[in-house]
Amino acid sequence: MTVRIGNTLYYIFVWICGLIGMALPVGIGLYLLINGSKILDISFLLDSPRGSPLGSEGGILPAILGSLSLTAIGLTVAFPASVGSAVYLSEFCSSLRLKSYSRLLIESLAGVPSIIYGLFGYAFFVVLLQMGTSLIAGGLVMAIVMYPIILITSQEAFDAVSREYREASLALGIDHTEWIVRVLLVKSFARILSGVVLAVGHAMGSAAPILFTAAVFYSAGGIRLSQPVMTLPTHLYFLVSEGVSFENAFGTALVLVIGLLVFNSMAMILRKNIQE
Repeated sequence: MTVRIGNTLYYIFVWICGLIGMALPVGIGLYLLINGSKILDISFLLDSPRGSPLGSEGGILPAILGSLSLTAIGLTVAFPASVGSAVYLSEFCSSLRLKSYSRLLIESLAGVPSIIYGLFGYAFFVVLLQMGTSLIAGGLVMAIVMYPIILITSQEAFDAVSREYREASLALGIDHTEWIVRVLLVKSFARILSGVVLAVGHAMGSAAPILFTAAVFYSAGGIRLSQPVMTLPTHLYFLVSEGVSFENAFGTALVLVIGLLVFNSMAMILRKNIQE
């Protein structure tokens, strides 16, 4: 009787935790949808900020383009660097001590507060390398933010590949390079894609890393490597912190969330097709 009561309480506790976990994101999504859909239309997506104060009217097109540009530059730099590091740690590093120390440092790097990345980027890229507040400086900071996340996921993906594939490849006379390119990366690609999705989502939603390196309140020019850009997170931050327009802030937040959901959904569909 006591065991049955304990099991019942356990199931109730699990269900409550599950419902809370589902209710929080659904509630936040509905709240943004209700408040942001009032202003969300084509002109809001394709127009630039206008009005007085600036941003109280108009749209967020420069912020969308800036966020996409920063993410593209960051991913272009971080993806080959992190996957290459994961290949080295998984296939070429024979020292278990070095592997454990590297994993500790990488996981610590992944847990660093994003504002630290922003301060480092400002001191190193903007001031020391004299890049100024620019798209390229912000993109490189984004790459640093993405690097540990993709690296950890890639290394775990490589370690999860069955040793039977390695033994069969060696038995067929395939050299190390062909094993990595034709077997290891192919078998691990779906898991690596998961890491890329996590890294992109984390980077796109972060304002602190680019607040001092790439972002401005308003950018009238096009997308240039040497010029600062608007981004969705920083534009949202400015709208709320300055009290410019909470209506536009809700619309900006909704666009950011929808963009992340679309990207994640596309990545999940692609991953499923690759696994099949």
